[in-house]
This record gives sequence, C-alpha cells and structure tokens, in this order.
Amino acid sequence: MRVLLIAGGSVAILLPAWLPNRTSVPVEQGTVELLQAVLLAAASVVMWGASSHAGAYRPVCRVLGMLFFAAFVGEIEDFVSEILGGKFPEAWVIGVILFVALIEILKNRRIMLHFLTILGNHAGSGLIAAALLILYVFNRVIGSARFWKAALGDAFAPGIPGICKSYLELLACYLLFIGALGLSITLARRLDPR
Repeated sequence: MRVLLIAGGSVAILLPAWLPNRTSVPVEQGTVELLQAVLLAAASVVMWGASSHAGAYRPVCRVLGMLFFAAFVGEIEDFVSEILGGKFPEAWVIGVILFVALIEILKNRRIMLHFLTILGNHAGSGLIAAALLILYVFNRVIGSARFWKAALGDAFAPGIPGICKSYLELLACYLLFIGALGLSITLARRLDPR
C-alpha cells in the first residue's frame, strides 16, 4: 500500500503541468508553489494531531510539527507578501518557530535523544531523508542553469531550471508529507521508552 501511495503521489505531483499554461504567473506564485505549501501544512497538522496519541513521544511530534510549520511559512512568503503589499518577515517568523522548537528540545532532552537513536527504525525517516537530499543536494544541480545549458545546448530556455527546481521541491514536499504520516503512525503506536 505504501508503495502505491508513494508512486501514485509522485505521478500526481505532475498535475500542475497538465493545467492550462498561464505564462503571466511566475512559477514561485503558481500552482506548484501552492501545492508545496499545502503538503507542508498537512505534514505539520499530521504531526500535531499525532502528538495527542504519542504518549512520551509527544514532544517529538510537537517539534516535528513546528519544523514542518516553519517550512510552510518559508513556502508561503511570496503569497503573504503579495497579500500584505510589502515584504513578509518570514525569517523572523521562522526564527521564532525554531527558537520555540529548540526550547521544547532542551526541555525534553532525554526523549529527544532516545528518538534520535531509534530514528532509523521509523517508517518515515527514509522518506524524509530522501526529501532532504532532493532539496539540498539534487536540486542544486538540476536547478542550475549551467547544468541545463550543458545538457540541452542550443535548445536551452531560461525558464527550464526554475520549472525543474519547483517540481523537484514539490516531489520533496510530497515525500516529507508521506514521511510525516509514517512517523506519526509509528510514534503513536510505540510504547513509552523506559
């Protein structure tokens, strides 16, 4: 079932490519960016929802929920700036969220350390690791204009790197969402550590 969910979602993230082409909307403010934000918000909600069933792992769920929410705030920056008519201070908001997460980690050091030692046993940790690799390693190469100039030569168009980067980020957000589902299920089912 997990394989079908991952494969089906990976194909479904191409849905915005099938929508009518509106060249007036930049990729950063289009459907792809909105879907990224929705997936990150859903991952945050899933972790917060799992916290009530996680027993001793409740702080872990809260910290992960805050981290996903911080990523969501980073994704909606363009939308909020457009609504406000000015620059949204997302760095400050993310900083506050991460500071609160750090306080939660320090208050619950024992359970957080225990979670880190068993992180590899959780269903979603591999998916989250894959998403982070896509975002911070693979996306740097595929999102660069140099890569596409070398690969396509004269057929290169300036919009290609941005489009590929956005779709890879969407795939990473989907993997983060599925990883959050996996982690929330296993954390809610685990016995309290002794």
